[in-house]
Amino acid sequence: MSDPVGLRCVRCGATYEPGALFFGCPACADTVPANLEVVYDSPLPVDLRSRWSVQRPGLWRYADALPVPADAAISLGEGGTPLLDCRRAGEAIGLPDLLAKNESANPTWSFKDRLASVAVSWACSRGLPGIALSSSGNAGAAAAAYAARAGLPCLVLTTRAFPAGMQRFMRSFGAMVVAAPTGPDRWTLNRAAAREWGFLPVSNVTDPPVGSHPVAIEGCKTIAFEISQDLGWRPPDVVVVPVAYGDGLSGIHRGFQELRAAGVIDRLPRLVAVEAYPSLSGALAADAPGPVATRGSGSRAHSAAAPTGTFQALRALRESGGMAIAVGDTEIAEAHQLLREREGMFVEFSSAMPLAGVRRLVKMGKVAPDERVVLLVTSSGLKDADVTGPGGELPLADPTLQSLTNVLRDRYGFHA
Repeated sequence: MSDPVGLRCVRCGATYEPGALFFGCPACADTVPANLEVVYDSPLPVDLRSRWSVQRPGLWRYADALPVPADAAISLGEGGTPLLDCRRAGEAIGLPDLLAKNESANPTWSFKDRLASVAVSWACSRGLPGIALSSSGNAGAAAAAYAARAGLPCLVLTTRAFPAGMQRFMRSFGAMVVAAPTGPDRWTLNRAAAREWGFLPVSNVTDPPVGSHPVAIEGCKTIAFEISQDLGWRPPDVVVVPVAYGDGLSGIHRGFQELRAAGVIDRLPRLVAVEAYPSLSGALAADAPGPVATRGSGSRAHSAAAPTGTFQALRALRESGGMAIAVGDTEIAEAHQLLREREGMFVEFSSAMPLAGVRRLVKMGKVAPDERVVLLVTSSGLKDADVTGPGGELPLADPTLQSLTNVLRDRYGFHA
C-alpha cells in the first residue's frame, strides 16, 4: 500500500500533516468551508487489475488504495456488495440498462460500513482512545459495530427527533449514544470530544458542513473500484447517489479518478447527486463558489435530509460533468414502490432517491435511454420500515377458497 503523507484541501490545495486534528481546511474556513483529502506517497500501481483479481472480494481487497494495511483492518466482511440488473424498473422509466449497487448487503446494512471500517482501523492503528461522531442512524450504527469489534469506545451524538428504531439500532452495539438539543449542538460536542479526549471525529463536525473525516471517506472509493471491476473495467455512463453531505459521492469520484490516473479506466462517469433540498442543484444553477444554504425541513428521507451540501460534493459534480436534482417525498415514495414491486428490493426511503431523480432526468432528456446507469442503494428498508412500504391492516379471508378468491380479487386485482 501507499503510505499517507499528508492531508490536502480539496479547494485551495493547502497541505497538512496526516495525523493532525482538523475540522476541514483552516485556510478556507472563513470563505468557502472545504474538507481535506488523504495524500499518499505514490500513485496506485499500474498492475491493479491482476493484483486485485486474485484478492478475496470485499473492501480490503483494495488495501493498495487505503490508508491502513489489510493486516491491520477492523473488518466485519464489508464490501463486495452486488451490482444488480434492474431491467424491470429500468423499462418502467425508460432506462433498459439500469443497474443498482446494493449497499444494504453490508454488515449493518448500509454503505456507512465502508467508512466505519477504515476509520476504526485508522484509529486503532494510531493508538487513539476512541471515536466520536454525529449521526441520524446509519453512520452511528456502523461506527458502533466496528468499534465493538475493535474494543474501542464509541460516542454517538444524535437528537431525539430521529426515528426510534434507528436510535435503538445505534445503541444495540454498546456505544454511548447521547442526544443533543439540536443538530448543530451535536457538532459542538463532537469537536470537544476530539480536542479534549483525542477521539477520532469520524463524521462531519462543522457548521456549515464539510463532511466526514478524510480517512473515513477513503472507504467510499471502493464503491467505484467494485463497480468498475464488476463491469470489466468499463465504467458506467452515469452513477446516481443520494446525497446529504456527499461523503459517498466524493469518495466514489475520487475512486474513479484514481482508476483513470492508473490507466485502468479511460474516462470518468458523470455523477448525479439526488438531494432532499436544492443545495447543490442551486449552486450549480447559479454557478456559486460553494453549496447554497436552504431552509429545507420535513423530508421523510431523514438519512439524506441535509439543508446544506458540501464543497467536496459540488467539486465532484463539476469535475465529472455531472448534475444535481432535488426530489420530494411523493417522487421518492413512487420510486420506493417501483423498487419493491418490480425488483424485490426493500430499501431505506432515502435509498429510493436515486431512482426518483434519474426518472425525472430521463423525462427531461438529461439522461439518454441508451446510457448505462448505476443507482447507489445506500441502505436497507429495515432501517425505517415504520414509514415505508404498504400500511393498513392485512385483509382477512375465511378458511374457504371462495373467500380467499374474493379477497385476492378485491384487494389485489388477482384472478385465479
